[in-house]
Amino acid sequence: MRRKSNVLQNADWLLIGLYVVLVLMGWFNIYAATYNDAHSSIFDLSQSYGKQLLWMVISLVLIWAVLMLEVHVFQQFAGVLYVVFVFMLLAVLVIGTEIKGNKSWIVIGSFSLQPAEFAKYGTSLLLAAYLSSLNDKFKGLRTRLIAGAI
Repeated sequence: MRRKSNVLQNADWLLIGLYVVLVLMGWFNIYAATYNDAHSSIFDLSQSYGKQLLWMVISLVLIWAVLMLEVHVFQQFAGVLYVVFVFMLLAVLVIGTEIKGNKSWIVIGSFSLQPAEFAKYGTSLLLAAYLSSLNDKFKGLRTRLIAGAI
């Protein structure tokens, strides 16, 4: 775990501020589009704005947890995450559910997820881990082909 003060000192506050503004603008748009006088609380989880607010809070907690991790943790688990996400993509072919014309979802109870979105991050992590392990040796055809295959 990184030191809390180190993370706060090295944070890109402009980027964080822009992210928060965009998230809040999106939430206000959802709230305005689905506003109903009968529901007075913004925390009403039966409404889409309440659910979105819950996911915003969960996301902030996850962002903070990820920021506290050391870089080597991502490098160590990049391959494992990549394999897990590839298996999730293959699982869509077998147990995938069609939603709005696309068979790209896995439904577990009332929760549905799209493995392709996770696979993007897994691919990025593996590619970053591979390229960082090269230490400026990205000149050969073999290393470029491996990077392209990832």
